[in-house]
Amino acid sequence: MDGTFGLYSAVADYSDKALMSPENLILPSEYQSLLSSDTFRLRIPSLGSEELLSEAASITTEIQREEDMSTLIKAKIASHPCYPRLLEAYIDCQKVGAPPEIACFLDEIRRENDLFKQDAVSTYWGADPELDEFMETYCDVLVKYKSDLERPFDEATTFLNKIEMQLRNLCTGASIRSLSGQFSPFF
Repeated sequence: MDGTFGLYSAVADYSDKALMSPENLILPSEYQSLLSSDTFRLRIPSLGSEELLSEAASITTEIQREEDMSTLIKAKIASHPCYPRLLEAYIDCQKVGAPPEIACFLDEIRRENDLFKQDAVSTYWGADPELDEFMETYCDVLVKYKSDLERPFDEATTFLNKIEMQLRNLCTGASIRSLSGQFSPFF
């Protein structure tokens, strides 16, 4: 059937291991120079490769620009006069309901920030009114969020303290009655 359509058996041609000999292998450094050579580019059709390369370059440039802008915004926020208050409000939110060891760790972070804050260069209030408003609003939102987070914990603590007191009263009352001989559930 191969002969009918003029096809040759690929297995027969490639079964010889001569193609895999060290002389026929290409080194990575040679491969890179081959790919970048004009001869290779002219022999291999590259459908729209120049457009793809320029598009990839513009995407990379845009990503780099966004990263630079993000870094700039972070630096502005960190140097704002409200940043210590913002960080304190954020840490307070994280401490709500946290185990004591985590709360201590968060307090340690706050103390470290207080040390770094002394060395930091701060921008002045009013340099960026939009950032000033953002920082004020965000601090207020975090303070409200903390109080909203604390409410269920405070209610639960109050409830559990009442239950504990009732159980203690029951146990104390039962032990007093058993000592006086009036009531003994074990006899």
